[in-house]
Amino acid sequence: MEKSREILKKYWGFDSFRPMQETIVDDVIYGHDVLALLPTGGGKSICFQVPGIALEGVVVVISPLIALMQDQVSSLQKRGIKAIAITGGMSEKEIDIALDNARFGGYKFLYTSPERINSRLFQERFKLMKVALIVVDEAHCISEWGHDFRPSFRTIASLRTLQPKVPVCAVTATATEKVKEDIIVQLQLQKPKIHEASFERNNLSYNVIKTDNKLQAILDHCKNNSHQCGIVYCQTRRSVKEIAKFLYNNKISAGIYHGGLNSDQRTQMLNDWLQDRIKVMVATNAFGMGIDKPDVRYVLHYEVPFSIEAYFQEAGRAGRDLQKSSAIAFWRDADLTEMDNRLISQFPSIEIIKRTYLALCNYLKIAIGSGKDESYYLDLDKFCKTFNLNISEIFSSLKILETNKNISISDAFSSSTSFMFTVGNRELYNFQISNENIIPITSLLSRSYNSSFDSFVKINEHQITKRLNQPLKTTIDQLTFLEKNGIISITWSSDLPSITFLTERLPDNQLTISPEAYQFRKERAQVKMDAICTFLIKEECRSKQLLHYFGQSANECGICDICKKNSRTNELHQESLLDFCTHGKTLVQIENHFTQQSKEIKELIQRLLNAGKLSRCNDLFTTI
Repeated sequence: MEKSREILKKYWGFDSFRPMQETIVDDVIYGHDVLALLPTGGGKSICFQVPGIALEGVVVVISPLIALMQDQVSSLQKRGIKAIAITGGMSEKEIDIALDNARFGGYKFLYTSPERINSRLFQERFKLMKVALIVVDEAHCISEWGHDFRPSFRTIASLRTLQPKVPVCAVTATATEKVKEDIIVQLQLQKPKIHEASFERNNLSYNVIKTDNKLQAILDHCKNNSHQCGIVYCQTRRSVKEIAKFLYNNKISAGIYHGGLNSDQRTQMLNDWLQDRIKVMVATNAFGMGIDKPDVRYVLHYEVPFSIEAYFQEAGRAGRDLQKSSAIAFWRDADLTEMDNRLISQFPSIEIIKRTYLALCNYLKIAIGSGKDESYYLDLDKFCKTFNLNISEIFSSLKILETNKNISISDAFSSSTSFMFTVGNRELYNFQISNENIIPITSLLSRSYNSSFDSFVKINEHQITKRLNQPLKTTIDQLTFLEKNGIISITWSSDLPSITFLTERLPDNQLTISPEAYQFRKERAQVKMDAICTFLIKEECRSKQLLHYFGQSANECGICDICKKNSRTNELHQESLLDFCTHGKTLVQIENHFTQQSKEIKELIQRLLNAGKLSRCNDLFTTI
């Protein structure tokens, strides 16, 4: 449609859509339910943001990743499009105001997590909104067969009962046939228009290298490609630190990225990498979502992830500019045993899970029968040290408790401090008269943030401190004083994940873990791990294996390690056959001499005949 192309040009500066984007956009604008599967870097957000602008009403986008929500909201705001994300770091009052603004047209895009849509406050406001479109980002999370199942995604369909005429657009990068079917069923998509791009990447070679010295192999690759940008993926923070130190000691410009870094460290590392001040980023899977760097020439895996989906997503971050790139997974026999052990650690015993729940409730001081819908920031390291717990077991236990619908966990992310005046100008003036010491900060806040009398606005405590020429502690004390006296409402910044209790605290002997949350998930995880192990070992075109896993047909890619090996083998066989036939040989003699099957020998002979390298006279084949 002409209107969608005008929107694309106006806000994004593009003259035309990428393949498939325009068809998806048109289907959304026409009010169809849509399931769109586009590979990593395929421009999924355009597919719902363009029609969202074209349609009348607010677009509700449900996403599991806070960092991705914030990235998209920031991108829309820079383009002059009103957008907001409701995150776990916001107070109930802040959320209430944001929802009201969305209801009355203050925002075009409202981003939220699947956990938030279950609250009474959200559902009451949602019923009153003029909603143009419901978008489910990373839709594979709705399926227990997806590689990042989130139980809260299963409740998204409840929004359809509140506004049944609003179309739904579900987007994801990877989904098997089972996952696609699950998305359609769980979201109650009505006669959906399904758009699935080919997952084939002609510019990206997938390679698997077995070696007993993976560190040296990674170093060699980085040295041989020192002018190129790359990513080295690991499964643990310890591995990240080990490899980064090894590369640094060998004069390789390398950075690190994992969930244990604070927001300033992550931002600095990311900026250094994006601006090519460092060439190699050594990272866990915390790195990559929403990061748009098209010229990544290689992705190396020191340790492969637990599933084909995760591997495909990580490997796919190479070569988004369509230039020749490579993904290399290094492995050794011991890795298979380590993967088994990691799978076991992902599913600690039921007893450990129950102990984790008890410790969590005690740590957060939640009484039996209370806590429902309450959210708390959780410093996982401090929590584990307090109770002398194993952090890996605790993290896995919390994930199982989330699947068991006892709690929900937000990502660790950097949220800015935000505030709002809760009094009018007259009351503020009267308060200033009796509290002269806070006049400078209240005057600064009221002058610099005019909209703070109507809604929450983000502030930077460090900038305020600099402008007031006072210690940071004084600024924080003053803001706290204003909050305690009811002058402002404030939500402080945090780098910690938050835990929300979905039910009241249960008595210690009444917690049960369902088979769906534990045993069935464990069995599915085993199937997925078996698939990635097969990928490493099987002597078949890597690209073909990957595409078959996602239900797509494919020919040999010709550029992976298996295809190159077969090509070299064929060349050797051709040379051997031509040497053998120098003085003429019969078919029987040729077949008896070589070990290949008769069919392969005949195909090779025919190729050589067609190429004019071999001639046939009577029953003899002779080299030309």
